[in-house]
Amino acid sequence: MTTRARVARRDWIEAAYQELARAGERGVTINALAARLGVTKGSFYWHFTDRPELMRALLDRWAHERTDEVLALSLGSTTDPRERLRRIQALGREVAPIDRAMRLWAQHEPAAEEAVRHADRALLGHIAACLEDLGFDAEDARLRALLMLRSWVGGYLMPGENDPGLYDNTLDILLARSS
Repeated sequence: MTTRARVARRDWIEAAYQELARAGERGVTINALAARLGVTKGSFYWHFTDRPELMRALLDRWAHERTDEVLALSLGSTTDPRERLRRIQALGREVAPIDRAMRLWAQHEPAAEEAVRHADRALLGHIAACLEDLGFDAEDARLRALLMLRSWVGGYLMPGENDPGLYDNTLDILLARSS
C-alpha cells in the first residue's frame, strides 16, 4: 500500500506562489498544483473551498511578504540611504518573477491591483525617505521615488536583455543633482 504525502494549507499556498512566478495567474490551477505537490485534487478541497479562496490567500501571502521586506529594509542594518536604495534594487531583481506576475494579474483583478498598490505605497514611502535623507526636498524625493520604481518595474516587464549594470546606472542618474 502506498502512503500519500500529507500536504498542509501553507504547502498549497507556497505551490501557488511558485506557480504564479513561473506561469502567471492563469497557470495557478488546482491540477497544476496537485501535480506539483504529488497529491490529488481532493487534498485541495480539504483546505480551500475553491480556487478564489486560494487566490485570496496567495494575495495575502504576497502582501505580507512585501510589507515585511520593506520593513526589513527600513529597519535594516545600515543607516546609509544610498546603501538602502541599492538593497531595494537588489531585492527588486530577486523578486522580479513574482512581482511581474502580480502586476500582470493586477491588470484584470481588483484585489490584486489593491495588493500591488498597497505594496507600492509602502515601497515608494521608503524610497522617498531615503532620498530625503540624501537631501532631496519632499516633492523631488517623491517624484524620483516614483521614477525609480517605474524604471525598475519597466526593466523586467520589457522583453530583452536584462543588464544588472543598468540598474546601478539608473540609480546613479536618479540620485544626481543638476548643476
